[in-house]
Amino acid sequence: MNDEQTVSIIASMDDCIYYHHRSGKFVDLKESFNISNIKEIIYDDEARLFYLLANKYQEKLGVFLIKFDEDEPTDKDKHKFFLKYKNKLDIADADIAVMRNPGKALKELIVSYKSININTYNVYVVDISGEDPWPLIRHESFQLWES
Repeated sequence: MNDEQTVSIIASMDDCIYYHHRSGKFVDLKESFNISNIKEIIYDDEARLFYLLANKYQEKLGVFLIKFDEDEPTDKDKHKFFLKYKNKLDIADADIAVMRNPGKALKELIVSYKSININTYNVYVVDISGEDPWPLIRHESFQLWES
């Protein structure tokens, strides 16, 4: 939910529903964005945006991150895919966080997940201070198995 608790997003692995309590607006985000396998959703109260991480887009596996407005989620001017990485891999243990440094006017989005079957851990740091997100760092680590 957003901070005012006027907007709810209810999601499972297979579906994602947006509901605006004041207007009664109901949107199937799975159909609107052509996504599935939802892994994480967070709300940024400062920007009044939701960030959604999905594992499928157009029935293809990968890592897909969307930002959208709390009041108009499907407005073409107010939503944007800014990570579309098709890799044919399932992901798990996903997390999204917003980090702020007001003294330096920095705002970053941290996205992390584990790639299933190849045992890599991935972290993306994206600068979201400006209008367009800008990737800063991508880190990938491999987990060695111990016997």
